[in-house]
Amino acid sequence: MANEVQAINVIFDGPPAPDAGRFVEVEDDRGRSLSIGEWIERPDGLWALRIPGVLAPPQPEREG
Repeated sequence: MANEVQAINVIFDGPPAPDAGRFVEVEDDRGRSLSIGEWIERPDGLWALRIPGVLAPPQPEREG
């Protein structure tokens, strides 16, 4: 299991939609719950699950 690459899966009880599903939990690829990050309230009134120390994936270049 050491050095095994896995994804972090953010689980919701429904798909993206105007009345989208609600957050359930964060799991690894084996379905184990992960205690990761910290819930923070943003100045705009929204909430974010902030997971520090993650390398951002490369983004496609934008034309224009």
